[in-house]
Amino acid sequence: MMIRPITPWILTSSENLQTDWWIILLLIIVSGFAAMFLGFASSKKFFDDKRKTGLLFTGIAVSMSIILICFFGCAMSTIKGIVLSLILLVSSYSDIKRREVEDYLSLMVVLTAFIGIEISQIPFAILSAIIVSIPTILVCILCEGKTIGGADIKLTAACAMVIGVWGGLIGLMIGLTLSIIVNLVIQNKDKEETFPLIPYLATGFMVAYFI
Repeated sequence: MMIRPITPWILTSSENLQTDWWIILLLIIVSGFAAMFLGFASSKKFFDDKRKTGLLFTGIAVSMSIILICFFGCAMSTIKGIVLSLILLVSSYSDIKRREVEDYLSLMVVLTAFIGIEISQIPFAILSAIIVSIPTILVCILCEGKTIGGADIKLTAACAMVIGVWGGLIGLMIGLTLSIIVNLVIQNKDKEETFPLIPYLATGFMVAYFI
């Protein structure tokens, strides 16, 4: 994993220093306000506490933006990562509250995959989605949809278009491993109740985004 520290691209010249800091500040502010708006909208939809949800969304988005900036600097990868994290945040919240995720969220992730890529890379992105979705489809068939559902498969395929084959597979492994560990610790008494998988997958895919 290659970490690109902030210092080298800040200490270039006084002019670049001023420009970079304005861009950084703008990215953080925009992501924070976007997250707050999404938090308010989500809380209204699921009849949750508006203030707490808005603050939660904002805190996660701002933290994620700072981490992305530390890794990628003022680059298209940062913007792409911020957009992806916001969509996954809404998807995770929806899965936690209702155990379902609207199809348009997966479509938005697919559209995010086209940010900053060349036309020649599109076939590879589509192939990545197909390859990474195969394991989830097999698990869904074998477990009769009790562990992985249609929304999980769609979001996994969409994220694979953004982060590629290896990123998608690594993210899937991290997400599934986290879900198994957490659910073993919690030991849900109601075995018939489904648990939200997308928050774990979202965590895995965002970790894989940095690899």
